[in-house]
Amino acid sequence: MRLKDIKMGYKILVLVLVGIIGMAALGISSYNGMSKASTDIEDMYSNKLKATRWMGSEMSLMRGVQMNVVKHILDPKDKAIEEALDERINKYNENWEKYKVIGMKSERAAAEIPNTEALWAKYMKEVQNVKSLVAEGKQAEAWTAYKKIENTTVKDLLKSLQGLRQVADDNAENLNNDIKDRNSHQITFSMILVLVAFVILGGLSVIIIRDITESLGKAVTACNRMRDGDFRMANQGVIDRGDELGQMLRALGQMRGELTKLMRNVSESSEQLAASSEELTASSNQAAQASTQVAQSASDVVNSVEDQQKAVVKSNESVERVQQAVSHVKSQSAKVADNSASAARRAADGSVAIGESVEQIRSVEKTVNGSAEVVDRLGERSKEIGEIVDTMAGIAEQTNLLALNAAIEAARAGEHGRGFTVVAEEVSKLAHESQESAEKIARLIKDIQRDTEDAVDSMRNGREAVVAGARSVEGLRSMFEEINGLVNGVSQQIQTVDEAVEAMAAESAAITTEVANISEYSNQVASEMQAVSAATEEQSASAQEIASASDSLAVLAQKQQEALAKFKF
Repeated sequence: MRLKDIKMGYKILVLVLVGIIGMAALGISSYNGMSKASTDIEDMYSNKLKATRWMGSEMSLMRGVQMNVVKHILDPKDKAIEEALDERINKYNENWEKYKVIGMKSERAAAEIPNTEALWAKYMKEVQNVKSLVAEGKQAEAWTAYKKIENTTVKDLLKSLQGLRQVADDNAENLNNDIKDRNSHQITFSMILVLVAFVILGGLSVIIIRDITESLGKAVTACNRMRDGDFRMANQGVIDRGDELGQMLRALGQMRGELTKLMRNVSESSEQLAASSEELTASSNQAAQASTQVAQSASDVVNSVEDQQKAVVKSNESVERVQQAVSHVKSQSAKVADNSASAARRAADGSVAIGESVEQIRSVEKTVNGSAEVVDRLGERSKEIGEIVDTMAGIAEQTNLLALNAAIEAARAGEHGRGFTVVAEEVSKLAHESQESAEKIARLIKDIQRDTEDAVDSMRNGREAVVAGARSVEGLRSMFEEINGLVNGVSQQIQTVDEAVEAMAAESAAITTEVANISEYSNQVASEMQAVSAATEEQSASAQEIASASDSLAVLAQKQQEALAKFKF
């Protein structure tokens, strides 16, 4: 397995393990050395130094025994001296037993110990002999015997004790030298172990650090290029590492590729956004122009409705005059019927009355004709209003389509077009309301046209009735000479005229009602057209807002393209 394929954690773990192994080896070696040194020191103290100390103590006690023997010879009655002598002898024996346990471990000391014990036993025997002489009062002999002991046994015993002490000192010195040599070897071994561990750890560290820094250098170079705006994928090379650094370099390359794709997509989206903004601006301007046309058409419709209302007022006045004339004719017909019996006597008066009736009937005919013409014009105006309403409906439909296009373009713009989606929805809503108002006006116009047709039919019937009345009166004038003989016929004709007048009165009342309906419908048309005009003004304002927002969107797209121009991808 290559070093480049080993995970970073394992590489660091290798360094840690090498350090741990080196430290463990150093610690174990140091522990063994310290344990051995502790054992040697304990042995030096327990065996060597104690032996030296006890030999020194034995020699000191030996000197004390000598001194107390001399004192006892000089003052045999002093019991304290004798007790001190016995105490020192006992102490010597006690210390000798302790030393003997340690001294027997040394070959040199073990060889000398029997001789020393023999000399001590001899010395004790001679001391007892001296004490006996002193007890017998033979101080001079005791002193002579002691001097002899001093020159022979004491010298030999002290020499033997000195030899044992020298053996203890030599053993301690040898042990000290062994400890020094062992410590020196331990220090040398520890230094070599530390040096080997440092060499291995340093070599592995250099290899691993060089391997890491090489990949990190590539990553830093790639990051610096991206920092400078260069996201091109040139000279990337093949990444053949299997560790975390290889994963990082591959992820960095993938990130650079994804950022390159993202910036390309953003650049293309910015271009599309700029084009869509221009289209949206043009559509908004068209919508504003269409709204202006709708407002103008609505204003024309309102003016036409006002003219229609004026014509309706005139028609109403004409109908009232017709009603007055009909009432007058009816009154005259009643009088003629009542006075038919005296028609002969008042023929002259009847002729004049008939002439007046003819004039009145002609006046009624003219009035009816005028009302018919007014109603015809009202029908024509209603047709014009219908055409205007159709135009408004077409404009509203076109506005709705423009709003739909604006909503689509805003949706394509994504997050930046969310505000334009709301504006497009408001424009679509206004267009829908305008279309509904136009449809409502169209229904009202159809009702007006239907009522107008009914009024025209009624006027036509009234005109025919008036014409029939005029013809009847003309027939009465031609037959005036026969009026006396045809009174009964006149009565019948008068009855016919009365019925016609009744019918004409009924038609006049119907015309009055229809004219009132036309006036009411005209008021409704005017109100609806004012609502259409207000909605159109709001639509125009919304279109202007869309145009302004579209301009802002175009500026934003331009800035985005300028920002992307700083990068290479």
